[in-house]
Amino acid sequence: MKLVKFFALAVAAFAVACDPEENKPVNAPVDLTESKIYCDVTAGEWENCNVWAWTEGGDNYTQSGNWPGDAIEKAVNPADNKEYYVWTAPAHICGQTIGFIINNGTEQTVDLTLVVEDGAIVALTVKGDDGKWLASVNGEETEAPAPKEEPVMVIGEHTWGVIGSFNGWAEDAPMVISGNTATATIEILADDADKKFKVRADGSWDNNYGYNSEDGSLAPVDGTQIAASYNGGDIVVAEAGTYEIVLTIEGENEYFNITKK
Repeated sequence: MKLVKFFALAVAAFAVACDPEENKPVNAPVDLTESKIYCDVTAGEWENCNVWAWTEGGDNYTQSGNWPGDAIEKAVNPADNKEYYVWTAPAHICGQTIGFIINNGTEQTVDLTLVVEDGAIVALTVKGDDGKWLASVNGEETEAPAPKEEPVMVIGEHTWGVIGSFNGWAEDAPMVISGNTATATIEILADDADKKFKVRADGSWDNNYGYNSEDGSLAPVDGTQIAASYNGGDIVVAEAGTYEIVLTIEGENEYFNITKK
């Protein structure tokens, strides 16, 4: 009889402690299955928004795996009844600290640090001298990153590659090294709307070269020598076609020769 009575009490206690519809304890911790991150881009007057996110170790959390990342749509934040672009972070990164960029395909924020928690708000504030936007995260302003000091780079001490919109910013097209030069030929298709690329060492963004024109013009593609800017802007060309890219580093002299074939 004692066993029967104990069993009956246990069943009763379980029934009280459980939600009859979901059959789980009412007071049990709620599993966070997703976190909504709200992105305010009104300062930039952006008409679209994408998210690029990664772990502190560099692993990519962006589902597409290609720049500019995952496109996100507008939705209303119930906390303030305002409309934002909303990124729904997957369950397995809730509570983690990640790297985070929002962009509109042309402009972007600096690298942000974000704790993935439901209701976090990222808002554009001002555009920095490098053309990247600073932003606040939950009301805390980011600071402009300190310029990275350029190391002494020797062509033959690294592998080199070209990466850009022509390959979805996904994988470096290898360059052939000869003396102080690294050379690659790439094919840019007509449906590549951006026609942007950069050259980088060792498949990493730690050391990369681009082109900073004084007047914002496109890169010349007639083989003219132009300065290669360390961590500079994207190299942009006007037309589809086959291009030979030659990077030369001779001590402190760094330059490109780009030729449309």
